[in-house]
Amino acid sequence: MTELDFITEQPPNAAVPLRFLDGSPLGQDRVYMRNSFPTPEPSRVTGEIQLLLPGREPDILNPDLLAAMTQVTIDMVLECAGNGRSLMDPVPDGLPWQLGGVSPIRVTGVKLRDALGSIPREVVEIVFTGLDRGAVWPEGEINYQFSIDANLARSEAPMLVTRIGGELLGYEHGGPIRLIVPGHYAMKSVKWLSEIEGVTEPFGGHFVQRYRYLGDTDLEDGTAVGPIQVRSVIAQPEQDARLQPGPVTVKGSAWSGEGQITMVEISVDDGRSWTESLLAPGASEHAPARWRHELVLGSGRHTIIARATDSAGSTQPLRARWNKRGYANNAAHRLEVEVG
Repeated sequence: MTELDFITEQPPNAAVPLRFLDGSPLGQDRVYMRNSFPTPEPSRVTGEIQLLLPGREPDILNPDLLAAMTQVTIDMVLECAGNGRSLMDPVPDGLPWQLGGVSPIRVTGVKLRDALGSIPREVVEIVFTGLDRGAVWPEGEINYQFSIDANLARSEAPMLVTRIGGELLGYEHGGPIRLIVPGHYAMKSVKWLSEIEGVTEPFGGHFVQRYRYLGDTDLEDGTAVGPIQVRSVIAQPEQDARLQPGPVTVKGSAWSGEGQITMVEISVDDGRSWTESLLAPGASEHAPARWRHELVLGSGRHTIIARATDSAGSTQPLRARWNKRGYANNAAHRLEVEVG
């Protein structure tokens, strides 16, 4: 029985209640769902992936072949690029995510570079095709596809994942085999994989073109959405919680695609002053950090703000920087509580 908050039933899009985002890896029933198209018919999902690389004979990957390779398990954060869209002003078009379009997960699988072998030098990108399919403008009916740079494909990060939390990857999350690109927004983590192709020219598919910034004051129009931006969330207390005067424990998690979390700060005076939280760093490069803060609050209504800083020197802004499609809003998390 899922414990998610559904935004749409078909295709399934569902958010994680923030109380679950304390940094602990979530079971599959609590992992958020984001789908652009209806889920494919189970009978079509065979687990076989066509592998096409220039200069090599076509090949097949499947769960049995992956199981025979070296297995890797990591803790990481999977986050939708539109997470936080509804907190922008004005709210852009798109799924109305609050802050639940994200999940800390423990994944097991094979490094992409191990599964592919040597990637020919002339390959500039790897294109991943899923079995989910639907209509878009102006192309019409297409399969979901996304590409990653060949150098990223050769790196340590990308994985072909077959398990979450020790369980076989569920059909609803793209099983039996899904691409996962830790540190990057999840539009790159293609589900229900059916084909992996190395291409010698940049891929201009629909979703690669869609996930670009438009109307952002700090970025040139057409800039591709990149690594996950630094973010923290408050898991406890919840929005509009009624608390007793005195000590209040505030806790949550923080993450970034560009470095380790080095600090989480709390403000209760609208950002005029900040105090540092106790921080437990993530267990690995892409794992979330846990944080905890003790406050003393008197009677009345209070706004609690949490912001994180990463090792690249990036700190969450107090206010969202707007863009037309509502991507990568990483404004500091604020919630209100009633004390008394």
